[in-house]
Amino acid sequence: MNRKKNSLMVLFASVAMLAGCGATSSNSGSSSNTSTKDSSSIVVFDTTQKVVPYTRDTTSGTREGFMEKIDLASAKKDDSLLKETVQAVSSNGDMIQKLSADEYGIGYFSHDSITDASNLGVKVLNYEGTEATESNILDGTYKLSRTFNYCIAKETDEVKKMIVDAFVAYLSTSEGLTTIQSNGGIVEIKTTTPSWKDIKANYSGIENDHSSLTINFGGSTSVEKIAKALSADFSSRAGNFQAKHNHTGSGDAYKSTQGSSALTLDIGFASREFNLTSGEPLAEGTYGKICIDGIVVGVSNKNPLTNITASQCKNIYFKTGTITTWSDLN
Repeated sequence: MNRKKNSLMVLFASVAMLAGCGATSSNSGSSSNTSTKDSSSIVVFDTTQKVVPYTRDTTSGTREGFMEKIDLASAKKDDSLLKETVQAVSSNGDMIQKLSADEYGIGYFSHDSITDASNLGVKVLNYEGTEATESNILDGTYKLSRTFNYCIAKETDEVKKMIVDAFVAYLSTSEGLTTIQSNGGIVEIKTTTPSWKDIKANYSGIENDHSSLTINFGGSTSVEKIAKALSADFSSRAGNFQAKHNHTGSGDAYKSTQGSSALTLDIGFASREFNLTSGEPLAEGTYGKICIDGIVVGVSNKNPLTNITASQCKNIYFKTGTITTWSDLN
């Protein structure tokens, strides 16, 4: 009886082993799929699926910087030059949400949003073989970068003008640069960088009570986080003025300070260079640079891709581009 029982146990063990081998074989997948395996599951990324490109709208400085860097500057303001499959989003946050929900999507956003992206299952690709670190962006080895800039209105109110001018000066102090750096901007702080204490005497009355005065900030959504942190930090040093923010895109920075909607903003921000000779003729001394920022390309964490080139990006977005499925990137 025991001999019979032992034989059955051996038979069942053999069948189980064969079944296990069969299961492993059946999950090996076809050559068009890429599999990644962890201790609990197997995730298969189907490279035969179409690439779903996401872009920012035509008012975005991030879009302008991205399109210029991938040799598609003609599409900065022209959706007709993009593939019909390209979908527009309204902000960095919206871009990350879309990529988080779309396994086969690809898009671009500000370096400052990397942590938010990672928390939502979106990973950042190397660009032309280089990682988007702050040091690589600062020294220029990471090529997909741009500057954050400001412009100011021609103030008619003397007190407002003094506060706005002082704010601009504050941007280059050690305190201002630290605030910028702490909120995602890439800057260099030197031992010779002046402090706010060193220069505040140049702005007589800056510490008077300004709590009844409102300073309006706006422009780029990519610069919004930095702008809000700067205004909050500086207000406490400048009489506690009220900071009002309305960020709708880089295109509104010039338009709302010195352009067609002038004086709806006191200080505007752009995540690109201003077009001084074509459409944004800012007065001398009313604009400047805040910091450097990287633009990063992101995909779902489920995507095995780790690097992308400028040429590949162009072929994903351009209407006659040759990349339509993920297998085209192999």
